[in-house]
Amino acid sequence: MKTVDYYFCLNSPWSLFASKQLIKLLPTLDIQLNLKPLNIGELFTAINFPPVPERPQYMQDYRIVELTRWSKRLAIPINLAPAHFPSNEVGAIALVLAAEQADGSGLKVAADLSHELWNQDANIADIDYLAEQATKLGLLEAVDPEKCAEIMSANTKELLERGGFGVPTFIVDDEVIWGQDRIDFLVEAVS
Repeated sequence: MKTVDYYFCLNSPWSLFASKQLIKLLPTLDIQLNLKPLNIGELFTAINFPPVPERPQYMQDYRIVELTRWSKRLAIPINLAPAHFPSNEVGAIALVLAAEQADGSGLKVAADLSHELWNQDANIADIDYLAEQATKLGLLEAVDPEKCAEIMSANTKELLERGGFGVPTFIVDDEVIWGQDRIDFLVEAVS
């Protein structure tokens, strides 16, 4: 059995695409999947890459082209301009980590929350929304948001130290596989 470290964030539509693909693939893979949510703002600062609204217009335009292509290819609908993007995702990630600790359902919760952001215009930073989700998931207690922020920051630093620079990133042994469009390479690495 191989171990796969999966670095992702809910604010990334590419992570949404990767998470949904992983959910379908997991029954066919003999792996231990470690969820590694990170702070995308910290990552962008560390690699000197601007957040989406600050990128040159041609980059923003091409991003939309690629999101549209991949949304169609994967049959995963998304809203290209969600109402609450970017969101402070610490509280939502706290639910992901709590679900993972409770019953190993963190990946599904991450995909569902990311889908809510990217498809349903959910405000994943809203306290009432998070409380509703916690109740729906049967989580009596989420991971403390301050502790969650520390975990996300540590995962960000860890990814950079391991040679990663974006999300989604999978690391198998010392092999870095970046991008939801490279899941085939992940499957090869763990086969």
